[in-house]
Amino acid sequence: MKLKIGKRALAAGSAALLGAGLLAGCGGSSSGTTTAAGSTTAGTTTAGAATTAASGSSGEKVTVTFWDENAGDQRTEYYQKLIENFEKENPNIHIEYLGLSSSDALSKYQTAITAGETPDVGGVNNAWFATLQSMGHLVSLDDMLSGSSINSEMDQNYLSVIKNEAKDGKIYMMPTSANFICLWTNDSLFEKAGLQAPKTWDEFFADADKLTDTSNGVYGYTIRGGASSPAILIDFIYSYLGRTDVFDENGKCTINSPEAVDFVTKYFGLYGKDTPESDITAGYKEISANFDSGVSAMLTHNLGSYSSHVTAFGGTTGFTCNPLPTASNGKYINNGSAITGLAMFDTCQHKEEAWKWIEYMCSHEGNSFWNQSIGQLPTNTKAYDDSWIQDFQNIQTAINTVKQSNCESYNIPMYLPEYGTINQTYIEPAIQSVMSGDMTAQEMLDEWAEKLTEAYNDYKS
Repeated sequence: MKLKIGKRALAAGSAALLGAGLLAGCGGSSSGTTTAAGSTTAGTTTAGAATTAASGSSGEKVTVTFWDENAGDQRTEYYQKLIENFEKENPNIHIEYLGLSSSDALSKYQTAITAGETPDVGGVNNAWFATLQSMGHLVSLDDMLSGSSINSEMDQNYLSVIKNEAKDGKIYMMPTSANFICLWTNDSLFEKAGLQAPKTWDEFFADADKLTDTSNGVYGYTIRGGASSPAILIDFIYSYLGRTDVFDENGKCTINSPEAVDFVTKYFGLYGKDTPESDITAGYKEISANFDSGVSAMLTHNLGSYSSHVTAFGGTTGFTCNPLPTASNGKYINNGSAITGLAMFDTCQHKEEAWKWIEYMCSHEGNSFWNQSIGQLPTNTKAYDDSWIQDFQNIQTAINTVKQSNCESYNIPMYLPEYGTINQTYIEPAIQSVMSGDMTAQEMLDEWAEKLTEAYNDYKS
């Protein structure tokens, strides 16, 4: 049975992603009823519910419990279709679905671990996966993957990111979706200026200046200076450096290298000259509004803002998704950390059946359907050539970019327990201080490097 989904549903999936605020610093949402445990069930809690009673009474079926970490009406509907198809192909396995709100999924997992009541399989977000992994109740999936037909189909870059996050170098999460950092460009403003989307960082800075027309209220770029600003800045830094080692062989953070200082000085030099002055406090909504209204010619965000641009531009034309510029050494550095996936918990009594569900979600059929539905990148490489990819310029650009021979993935140190606190408590206000001229780029990056180095060495020890 071949699962299919149309363009209309994909557009809806993209809108759902925007609402979830992946990489945008926004909280997720879900709808449905609330269980006694406080978890949210979006729509029907199980797929193939008619067989539930028979499963429990006959003993012929094995039930695999599955928690969705970011439930909502649309995602749950997509999961129900996948579960229905999986159960038809595996009549001896029943998947019991439970939806969680993205805002409290981690705390639900932590509570379940403490109580010894974890699901067999759970959806996880790489932003907090390390915290979950550090509790020591996830199952290594390496042996299961090595004996599976999907082993040769999985994108090795994403698997490498997962391995690098574990102290023992093993796979504790199978990646099912990946996001992509985009440089969105306004086609008409670029055409009017006689420019093409920048391919290098030198071109980016030159274009930002050429596209600025303050007499008409147009700026070349819009800087995220408010909430979650470090998320964009760290991507830019390592993209500019053309390197993937956030920490060197001695455990020292490389984010304050001389080249990084030069870049950040130049980058924030755009503020107030080639960007709106209001950018100093701008979060996702503000910078997206600048781009969608034509105030800025360029915007940096991920695939999740696609539906916003479609709405603003009145269709799928007038704007373009581009990769970040290439470094001077010819390398394209991709943020490999923007991953979600599935993990197995050590309380699972039916590991073979649980693995079959994970395997199905990572298979060509399941992985393609899932990512077509939610508007993200597949992690099964066979899906890269599927016809639906051609219908969406942003998805096609992302896949073509990560397939390039010069593409390398770097791992944002979200696996450090203190990473989020460091960014929110120290770096976000420091970025605003640099933009206002009260702090130098060197001072900010030195502080960032010091905090990350200390957290990294604590983590390793």
